[in-house]
Amino acid sequence: MIGFELSPGVGQGRRPAPRPLASFFANGGGQSVALAPGLDGGLTLWTEVGPNHAARLRLDQQDAGTRLSWRETQLAELRNVYTVSMMTLTGSWSQLQTSGSGRAASYTGNRAISSGSAGATATVQVDRDRPYDLWINYTGRTSGGYVRVEIDGAQTLVNEIADPAGLGFKAFSSYAPTDLTRRQTIKVASGLTGPHDVSLRFGGAATPGGGAIMLEAVTTSGSLDDPYILPPVWQPNTTYQMGDEVQFGGMYYAARANGSSGATGPTHSAGIASDGALDWRADNRPTYPEFTIIDYASEREYAARVDVAGDVIEVGGQTHGHDALVSQTIAVDGVPWVPVTGGHGLTVGTQISIVEETIWQTGGSGPLANCQTSRSITPGTIQHNMQVDITVASMDVEWLYAGMLPFVRWEGETASTVVDTLEAQDGTVVTLANYAGQTDDEIDFPMVHRLGLVGTTPVVDFVYGHEAGALPVAGNRLDQFEAFVLPNIDGRTASGSTDWPAKAYIRASPQSGLTLQSGDIAHFYNRHVLAAVT
Repeated sequence: MIGFELSPGVGQGRRPAPRPLASFFANGGGQSVALAPGLDGGLTLWTEVGPNHAARLRLDQQDAGTRLSWRETQLAELRNVYTVSMMTLTGSWSQLQTSGSGRAASYTGNRAISSGSAGATATVQVDRDRPYDLWINYTGRTSGGYVRVEIDGAQTLVNEIADPAGLGFKAFSSYAPTDLTRRQTIKVASGLTGPHDVSLRFGGAATPGGGAIMLEAVTTSGSLDDPYILPPVWQPNTTYQMGDEVQFGGMYYAARANGSSGATGPTHSAGIASDGALDWRADNRPTYPEFTIIDYASEREYAARVDVAGDVIEVGGQTHGHDALVSQTIAVDGVPWVPVTGGHGLTVGTQISIVEETIWQTGGSGPLANCQTSRSITPGTIQHNMQVDITVASMDVEWLYAGMLPFVRWEGETASTVVDTLEAQDGTVVTLANYAGQTDDEIDFPMVHRLGLVGTTPVVDFVYGHEAGALPVAGNRLDQFEAFVLPNIDGRTASGSTDWPAKAYIRASPQSGLTLQSGDIAHFYNRHVLAAVT
């Protein structure tokens, strides 16, 4: 069996050695999965890909009459976030309203505090029943000063920073060469357990820098079952302060003023609008955790093109359509899912199951086949089983993609290479940089149905295994599969703010074409396995 792996570019300084293909399908050490409402009636799935790391999957439901479609994957390091709203402030602090949650934005997206007063202290109690590390999240400034950190009134447990300039105490500089550079993070302690009081104060002017600090949050190691990894769910008739962040209906919102919320939650997906009493700025992701997109909006469960007496139809979810929804069941650990309306909004478990019955049909709504798509999401693994039972008299299958793997070679928001090379187990190497500015290239891998990917992001390095094939069912018309890769779908280059997308496919490849008739079955699966490399 031949496979290949996708490796980070030479510019990243880490070209991994070839590895056995089986290593791409090993569990990364995650323990939980979680489910929450998504945008426009869709779903957001979370699956832990390793300790304190998770992938977030966006399942679209733009057309309620069509099955859900997995359209995007993001990676994040999970941390419990203790925001300014949870801190006890003494002395003189300025309360700030900030904006923007993307990496390229200039501010933080939530509430922040600033001070240049030696008597100003911000204190919060952190707690976890498992060992954890501690970070301070701040906004870098050209006028940034020193931030003094204490734990339980002393600095004994502050073991990740030192005295930077003969100050007589442990601290870090919040100076940044660009003023108001967002999302600066520094680890200040490791190996903590149980409750601790964390105090932050202005420790003096820095050189280079100045005499002011701006703080956003205190964060600790987290998992999906911890309480503060996402903003809380919006609540009616509740007092909020300017910059407080909430979530509702798959969107995230920051309050634009001090006041009380209305009776019904906000519903806008962009800009600023009211919930009937208080204005909120909308964003499709929270300020924390920091997400990195590793692929792009594209179908990945399956897609097919069939010819029925000269009528050519494509089927496959929200992208291709003609996949009418008949029924849908959603469960977490075998229990029917009901959205959580409090806390961090997640229903946490060890397995998410989604079963959708659909009908493949023509543009005129004539039925072609009955299809059942069964999703099983466990920590680090997403499995789809598709059972297609033909009902039309006859159809010629022009192509059937049993599994699809979109990925990004160049990620424009972070201006960094995610994936650069493809390496076959037989020693074949495909360098994506060789396809800069080119389109319509196809690299074929005959008789391959398992692929491996190695990538790197500003958040975490990862491995990604993908496979597809026939389900072992008597009478199944599918037997042979092959892979191919489109290394540069849009002819992009590794520059600027535009992503460079690529995509791998595993397709059914019968030697003499495929004609399906009434009563035939085509049952297949695909599996995606993600793991963080720490």
